[in-house]
Amino acid sequence: MKKILIIYEKSKKIGLGHYFRSLRLFKKLKPYFHVSLTELKDKTKLKSKLINNYHLCILDLKKYPKLHSTKKIIIFENLGKKIKNIININPLDIHLENSGPEFFLYPDFINKINYKIKFRKKKIINILIIQGADDSNNKIEKLINFLEKNKKKIKFKFKLIVKTVSKTKFKIKKPNKKINKVKNMEDVYKNINIAISSVGNTAFELGYVGIPTIHFTTEKREINRSILFEKRNLAKFVRKDLNLIVKELNKIYLNDKYRKNLVKRRVSFFRKKNKIIKIIKNAF
Repeated sequence: MKKILIIYEKSKKIGLGHYFRSLRLFKKLKPYFHVSLTELKDKTKLKSKLINNYHLCILDLKKYPKLHSTKKIIIFENLGKKIKNIININPLDIHLENSGPEFFLYPDFINKINYKIKFRKKKIINILIIQGADDSNNKIEKLINFLEKNKKKIKFKFKLIVKTVSKTKFKIKKPNKKINKVKNMEDVYKNINIAISSVGNTAFELGYVGIPTIHFTTEKREINRSILFEKRNLAKFVRKDLNLIVKELNKIYLNDKYRKNLVKRRVSFFRKKNKIIKIIKNAF
């Protein structure tokens, strides 16, 4: 059986996206290969890990050093110069080679969730606020305080669901509900009506389910993605003027036709047959 080594990195600054993707890939490859998964804490030791007793190495890092290998290496999200013997996969940057939903690794539970397009007008609407696994840009507090302050402008009753992996303290006046250290995102998605999200892994999961989403981010790469998604009418992008969030929330809630078409476009775009396993099998 062919041997594959998956190397990832994670930290508070980098976030946990690389780790979660590597873990999902590890699980998907296990039926076909002998797979090892390891965290890279020191890039100077990277060369020692690219050893000959693995048939293929897959790297998922924030930034890549110079790589020299006689064997093919698969890397995720290298935005630098092309490297010899390197296959680059860019799931999140939908305008690049090997990019888009066909190259995204969704969690196994995602197919079990059925989003309810119709809203019961007297029901409290659950709004998910998520800014990556650890809110590395510290935007959750700002969003919650803004929504609480402008609650009267929102034409429906709502409850805020806040998602972070690590325990985080928010300086907020009236938090509706706080979810920390979530182990089962399936239970969270099942009860969400609208989301306000950054544009990383979770944005793709929300799109797959069909949940109407407003994108809010200040991270450069995510801004580019947000613009591309908005051009495709997949999600409203809010960069600075938070009042646009209130406007879009009301539009999603009040306009049944708009919400229905938005959900259909999102499901159609994000549910594509995956090609990653095929690329890996062809890499040997």
